[in-house]
Amino acid sequence: MSDRSVLELLATHPFTADLSEDQQAQLAACARIAHFEPDEYLLREGQPATAFYLIVSGLVSIEVFVPGHGPRPLQTVEGGSAVGWSWMLAPSRWEFDARALERTTAVVFDAERLRALFLEDCCLGLRLVQRLLFIVTERLRAARLQLLDLYGPPRER
Repeated sequence: MSDRSVLELLATHPFTADLSEDQQAQLAACARIAHFEPDEYLLREGQPATAFYLIVSGLVSIEVFVPGHGPRPLQTVEGGSAVGWSWMLAPSRWEFDARALERTTAVVFDAERLRALFLEDCCLGLRLVQRLLFIVTERLRAARLQLLDLYGPPRER
């Protein structure tokens, strides 16, 4: 990937592309670009949730640790997706692991600065919270499908 700026990446990422240039600039001020190698963790369950990730390229496995069985994938996300919503709610600890499956590039937002921005610009905050709720819904759907695989098809009601 070429050396693109955070602002350029926000202008093309599906999560932020339709925001105004001013809103993208506000977000860029809270962010940096990071690269993750295969098997490197972006976040670990139980650790402080201090960031939010927009995946630009690569693959990331969202996983939960099952005692006696090890990590179990819930969902695999790729470029154009977002990872991490636990930073929004106290006590701000990660609920899942996220691990790069291949070299991954992400825009990484500082959670504290992002929360402050949401309070400062409530319209931007609302737009992004709505998008984050979509991510939460996707993760819950993925977890449900994993449970169905584990316990078999649902019974007739």
